[in-house]
Amino acid sequence: MKKSNSLKLAALALATFGALFAGNASLSVQGNTFSANHPNADMVDISAYQGAQTNLGLQNMKDSGVQAMTIKATEGTFYTNPLLGQQTATAQSSGLSINFYHYAQFTTKNQAKKEAKYFVKKVKGVTSQRNVVMAVDFEAPKLAHLSIATNDRNIKAFNKVVKAAGFSKTDIYTNANWVDSYVSMNTANLGWLANYPNNPTGKKYVAANAWQWTSNFKFAGQAGKLDVSQLNNSYYLND
Repeated sequence: MKKSNSLKLAALALATFGALFAGNASLSVQGNTFSANHPNADMVDISAYQGAQTNLGLQNMKDSGVQAMTIKATEGTFYTNPLLGQQTATAQSSGLSINFYHYAQFTTKNQAKKEAKYFVKKVKGVTSQRNVVMAVDFEAPKLAHLSIATNDRNIKAFNKVVKAAGFSKTDIYTNANWVDSYVSMNTANLGWLANYPNNPTGKKYVAANAWQWTSNFKFAGQAGKLDVSQLNNSYYLND
C-alpha cells in the first residue's frame, strides 16, 4: 500500500529503478534473499500500479503460500482503480480469497459517509461476494493532524455505511506506530498493521488480523515487488 493515486508516478519510477537491481532470487525482500525463516506471505495487496494480473502469475503466488489478495478499489470520492474488475475476476478465478481497501481522504464524519458509499458502489460493481473484508487504508499525512477521537469517530461512520450495505467485515490498515496515536483498534477492527523490519522473522502484532512486513517481496515469475502480509487468523479468508 502506501501509494495514494497522487504518488503513483513517483512510485513507478522508484520501482523501475529497484527492479534493475533486484537480482534473480525468487523470494527477496529489500534486496536480501530470505530463507524459510521469514514471515509467511499469506496475503498480497495490489492496486492499478501492479497492472493487470494473470492466472499464471497468481498461481506462482499460491505456490509460495499466498491465500488472499486485497485490492485497492477507491480513493476519496474521485478515484476508482481502473483495473478493479480485471484484478478481482482473475483473483477469484485463481481461487484466492479477495478483499478490498479504500484509501481514506476524509477528515469529517460527512466526508467519511460519502467515501464509504463510493467504496461500496464500486466494490458491488465487480463482485457479488459479501464475505470480503472492506478495509479502510488510513495513512494519508493530513489525518495525523486530527485528534484520535475525530479519526475514530470518522472511521466508525465510514464502517457503519459499509456494514449497512451488507459487508459485515471491516478493518483498518495503518502504520503500526499510528495505533493509539492517531487511530484506535477495537474488537470490530483488530487491524492490519504495517511495520517493515530490516530482517523480518517470526510474528508481530499477533492480536491484529494481519502484519504487513514488507513492500518489496518478489515472487518467482513476477517482474515487480509486492506488499505482503502474514495473517494471524482467518479473517481475510472468504470462509
